[in-house]
Amino acid sequence: MIRLDQVTTVTIAGAFVVGMILVLLNSIRPLLIERLHLSESRVDWLLSALNISLIPMMLISGMLIDKVGVRGVLIVGSLITCVAIFDLSISQSLTGTLAAIIMAGVGAACLSTGSTVLMLPAFYSGSEAASQNMGNVFFGLGALLSPVLVGLLTHRLGYRRSLSMVAVVCLLPALFGSLTKAEIFDSPVKPGELASVLSDPVLWLAGAAFFLYGPLEASLGIWGGSYLKDQGFSERRAAWLLSGFWFALLASRLVTALMLAHDSPLNDILQNWLIVLAALGAGVTLGNLAGTRSRLGATVGVLLLGAFYGPIFPMLVARLFDHFQEKGTAYGAMFAIGTTGNLLFQPLIGGYARRSSLQRAMRLPMIMAIVLALVALILELVR
Repeated sequence: MIRLDQVTTVTIAGAFVVGMILVLLNSIRPLLIERLHLSESRVDWLLSALNISLIPMMLISGMLIDKVGVRGVLIVGSLITCVAIFDLSISQSLTGTLAAIIMAGVGAACLSTGSTVLMLPAFYSGSEAASQNMGNVFFGLGALLSPVLVGLLTHRLGYRRSLSMVAVVCLLPALFGSLTKAEIFDSPVKPGELASVLSDPVLWLAGAAFFLYGPLEASLGIWGGSYLKDQGFSERRAAWLLSGFWFALLASRLVTALMLAHDSPLNDILQNWLIVLAALGAGVTLGNLAGTRSRLGATVGVLLLGAFYGPIFPMLVARLFDHFQEKGTAYGAMFAIGTTGNLLFQPLIGGYARRSSLQRAMRLPMIMAIVLALVALILELVR
């Protein structure tokens, strides 16, 4: 059973806010174009600043958590995120908006690392894999609900008031964190020795797996809508089906968490080989999507893809945490290595999709999924 205590509350709040922040900028993209009078390409560059700022800050925040504990890092991250979103709501210049986005990346990195390290004591203390899958459901809920909530708020309240309300929500992790008395919240995990973490091949294999997985998940936003329209879906039905992808992804994480939370002979097999099997399943599904000509095949394929993608990242973090005592440092280093995959592969996938047919372009994610399965296999053998 999940313990609904103070640590659980602050972990859920931190995870939800991170998920919300990571998709917020795309949700307000049209408003940014209108407010700042920018071209599409310049807005793309502006939004990439969030991912760029995450790369060093994930590592720095992870090392700080191992050294001083979660409380300070998570509370400071919450406060920084609140200030950043409020600054974004009032800024009318490119420079001010860029500064706010970078600041939001700093705060989100602290919240992400803090929430992830807390997931084991927050959910299922006997299973890192179950805890990471359950905790990542709340990351996903923040990302899934944010566009809907922000869209409703901006329609009724306008840009500035809506973002001000989002800024208030960003304060929740700091509020709950300041009230938490649990020892795990104050005690350092283990002073992070970056050199020893970086010298371990498990870190680089986990980073390589995340390097491939991040663009795989994000690439659906590049080709998904156009692919479904080519298959004969209306714009509305395509949007519903893409929402179904995200619901399938969250549902698979929830089901995985519930399965792994109970002792079973199947659990050892799942924990050791689930990443490999899910990546292979994703590769096969992408291949089928590239070849199908029916709307039923496309519907089943997109939903299956969400189900296969769901447990990959949480299981990857669980395998990392089972191996390292320096959890914050290891997680920050893995994320910093892996995030560069989004920066490199997303433009590549987008460019390939524009130069060829969408179904041919999907061969690239298919190959990436198969390579991911191979990397995950090597990771398990090395561990």
